[in-house]
Amino acid sequence: MYTTSETDQTNSLQKEVHHLREMIEVLRAELENLRLESDRAVQRAVADAGVENQQLKSTINVLRDELEKVRFDEQEHINQAVAAANDEIIQLKAMINALRHDLEVQRLDNEAHARQALSAANSEIIQLRDTVTALREQLEQHDAG
Repeated sequence: MYTTSETDQTNSLQKEVHHLREMIEVLRAELENLRLESDRAVQRAVADAGVENQQLKSTINVLRDELEKVRFDEQEHINQAVAAANDEIIQLKAMINALRHDLEVQRLDNEAHARQALSAANSEIIQLRDTVTALREQLEQHDAG
């Protein structure tokens, strides 16, 4: 049968095979643990990315709402400024028309006063000429007589 040396060698090989099988089992367990840890890490990363994605979407929606509010407020401010400007334009036009009317009334009054003054001056000139003529006639009668 087998010699001691062969038996020792066989035992040694069997121990080595047994040791290698144990090592394979340990390495398989470690590999499985690494796979599980890797899967968990991937799942955590996916979950974290999902949470971050949701937070970013929420932030985008908040910023979009704020931007829309700012645009609305700005448009409202512009509308109020335009309305105020239109009101001021209407008031200024009314004031211009009133001033034009007052100016026209003043011009007509001035023309009427000027006509009255001219008429009065012409009447006075006529009276003074009549007086001069009457005085000349009296003087000529006095000188002739």
